[in-house]
Amino acid sequence: MVMYLLSCYIKLTSSQKRYLILLNKIFQDYSVNIYLRQQWYDPRLRFNRSEGLDTKDCVKLEDKIWEKLWVPDVFFRNEKKADFHHVTIPNRFINLYPDGKLWYVMKISATLSCMMQLQKYPLDTQICPMMLESFGHTMHTVVFKWLPNKSVEATDDLSMPQFILKGYPTKECSKNYTTGSYPCLQVDFILQRDIGYFIIQVYIPTVLIVILSWVAFWINTEAIPARVSLGLLTVLTMTTQSSGAGQSLPRVSYIKAIDVWMSVCLVFVFASLLEFAVVNVYSRRDIGPKKASTRTRSGSVPRRSFTSTSATLIESGGPTDQEGSPSVCLSPGNELFPSQQINNTARKIDKISRRLFPLSFIIFNVVYWVMYGVVK
Repeated sequence: MVMYLLSCYIKLTSSQKRYLILLNKIFQDYSVNIYLRQQWYDPRLRFNRSEGLDTKDCVKLEDKIWEKLWVPDVFFRNEKKADFHHVTIPNRFINLYPDGKLWYVMKISATLSCMMQLQKYPLDTQICPMMLESFGHTMHTVVFKWLPNKSVEATDDLSMPQFILKGYPTKECSKNYTTGSYPCLQVDFILQRDIGYFIIQVYIPTVLIVILSWVAFWINTEAIPARVSLGLLTVLTMTTQSSGAGQSLPRVSYIKAIDVWMSVCLVFVFASLLEFAVVNVYSRRDIGPKKASTRTRSGSVPRRSFTSTSATLIESGGPTDQEGSPSVCLSPGNELFPSQQINNTARKIDKISRRLFPLSFIIFNVVYWVMYGVVK
């Protein structure tokens, strides 16, 4: 029995039409272009060096020689789809060294599964594995090891939409099956989502919508059409924003960070609309007695003496009392003129809301960004 020691090296590559790593959160997978380089020793293929050749010289074997030699039966355990590159020739070759070492290189495009955890989306960091496992040889026949020094390497022109590659640690992932223990190597791509897109497209617009709903607190309580229109506009706009942000996400059962943000912003704009409803109720309670008190009838106002400092005589063509005296109303503060009494309840609610709503929203922002952005 011959034991083969297989060493692997992966180099991430990108092209003009494909990104280095393309993550798909709907299908829970990612696509990648790699150079998979494998090295092992086969003592049956040793040969004597010719004169003038040093130990580092090798022989490049002909194409498709891998169909006649023993090569490792490596496959991707979490593979969904994978293809070799064949343009303009098959992108594979094998080099043979005098001591029997073989260097096998191939270029592969693969789509691999990646079960994402979206609780902190879009402030999340995803770990997507790539697992290389032997299909038919157990650890009694083949042993997998990463090459020393640089086991995984990325190209300099690194490009990924919405993500930053933070690292790629390696480890072993050997697994026991009913037929034995099979060797496996794993590399985890740590991908941190770039929040710049979401700041511009989601967070800033929703913050502005919430602030716009607070403008109603400075509008006169009697301007009912203006306040109602503003409240309904902000509620409908926030609902549209929330539904648009969730269309590109998988339907998961847990709550995501963006769901918390959208829900709280919707609560704020809806609360500002409810605040006007409360203010309107108190305003109507004040207006009702005022209108009733301004209606004067003949003989309805008793005769009493008054001075210019406590009342003002209103002479008009209106009704007079029984003695021919004109009807009178007293200045604010006198119970004879309740139509000009000022009830500050509605105004107090608006004044309180002007401070309470912004303060509450600031507190929510501090808690939100610390919980999802700082705490890991």
